[in-house]
Amino acid sequence: MKPLINSTWMVLSLLLITSLGWAQTTDYRLDKSSTMVINGTSNVKDWKAEVEEMDANIALNASLLKQDTMANPVTQFSLTIPVKGIESGKGGMNNKIYGALKEEDYPEIKFNLISAELADTVQTGELFTLNVKGDLTVAGTSKEISFPVKGTKTRADSYRFEGNYGLNMEDYGVDPPSAIFGTIRSSKEVEITFNVLLKSNSD
Repeated sequence: MKPLINSTWMVLSLLLITSLGWAQTTDYRLDKSSTMVINGTSNVKDWKAEVEEMDANIALNASLLKQDTMANPVTQFSLTIPVKGIESGKGGMNNKIYGALKEEDYPEIKFNLISAELADTVQTGELFTLNVKGDLTVAGTSKEISFPVKGTKTRADSYRFEGNYGLNMEDYGVDPPSAIFGTIRSSKEVEITFNVLLKSNSD
């Protein structure tokens, strides 16, 4: 399999990461145990990277899940990831990622929620699935994306959101990075996996 020297795509995803600088709502916060990982391949080996910095704005109305007719609890979500907040663990690879993402011209990756609807499956206030749709902007190019997110109530006023999303770098005008005169070549496809825990600020 092959690493994906461009872990830059975890950023999309969706949604969340091992984070440092999150902007939060007054009711809920992203727990530091939250993670987002980008998995990719190259012609040499598998590769992964983590997002270590991002700002997020979240509005969660958990009371909507307690009504007889359940409604989507996520009313607002947006996130901004500094390109230099992506960390592969190798300085040389980081520089190739930043270059591929045109960091000097477009220093941030952004996701803005358009809608999140309860999926047409059996739902409860403790376990539910959302169909999420939003605009993802990478290297100056914006695309509408959609993906399912599994939500779980872990305890009173705490919710975990999990999912993954497959991304094609070329859809955003990003050339998969290469190294050693092209002998190491990244695949254009990456998979972003996220596991986010939201806790009430009252905890």
